[in-house]
Amino acid sequence: MSDGRLRIGLQVWGQYVTWDDLMSIGSDIDALGFDELWSNDHFLPLAAGTDGADGGLVGPVFEGWSILFGWAGRTRQARMGCLVSGAGYRNPGLLVKMATALDHATGGRATLGLGGGWFGPEHRAFGWAFPPLGQRIDRFAEAAHICRGLLDGKAVTFDGTWFTTEGARNDPPPLQARLPLVIGGSGEKRTLRIVAETADIWNADADTPESFARRNGILDEHCQAVGRDPATIERTVGLPPPLIRGSRDAAVEALTDVLERHAVDRAAAQRAALASPFADTAESVIARLSAYQDAGASAVMFDFPPPYDRQTLDSLAGPVRAALGARA
Repeated sequence: MSDGRLRIGLQVWGQYVTWDDLMSIGSDIDALGFDELWSNDHFLPLAAGTDGADGGLVGPVFEGWSILFGWAGRTRQARMGCLVSGAGYRNPGLLVKMATALDHATGGRATLGLGGGWFGPEHRAFGWAFPPLGQRIDRFAEAAHICRGLLDGKAVTFDGTWFTTEGARNDPPPLQARLPLVIGGSGEKRTLRIVAETADIWNADADTPESFARRNGILDEHCQAVGRDPATIERTVGLPPPLIRGSRDAAVEALTDVLERHAVDRAAAQRAALASPFADTAESVIARLSAYQDAGASAVMFDFPPPYDRQTLDSLAGPVRAALGARA
């Protein structure tokens, strides 16, 4: 799907929000012409990027795949998926069936996002195993290979430590000739190897353009090691929430107000807002996004927490996207 320009996507948080507002923002994002519309796949509220706020928050959270099917009938052009589903709480065979149904519901715009799972509290709360990191990566690798086989139209028999299948098939197939498998994460030794072996799209963790460029090169090395053309994998990056105003101070203040709504005390919300390089003017956001484009990114996916800031949405859809398109 890469066309030389930097595509802009939004990962809409489904917590501390009403269903009607969730459906409305998805429709608006699509109508404004954004390329990517993503949900997140969590079961407890969290405020990524705020110190001390991951775990222990209490509040409403809508399930991510249900959000996608709600958006399916309200959107027309944006590519859609969960960024990303955790292998610890999503059986890979069922996940492929869900993504395939979404592909039919959207007329061929679905993706399947998969990651190792990192948020321990939600695993423990709902009774899912949360083993040490190495074992979570083992489980993730098994799930990725099962998903790849099913998406490729194969009958998959797999006898692993974490998952087993016996002649599993994905029928009907997706509408897309190759429904994209998205792998999220930036672990240089194992996760990027799994990307090289199975993925169509890599979504890197939020990072600096310099670090992204370095890991991009490491992914190329993994591709060469497994006999894969590096150009067959899209390179995307997840970024912290944007908030665009006429000055950096005004943007940080507005983002602080948004994050405080997520059961975060104001001091923690302000620290997180200050840490976001995308709480700034449109010109500064354009410059920073251009650096990711230079580092090899074909798309960026911004976290977008409620209450959804319409001024930021309009700026991203208008001057920011226009400047990046002209640059490409």
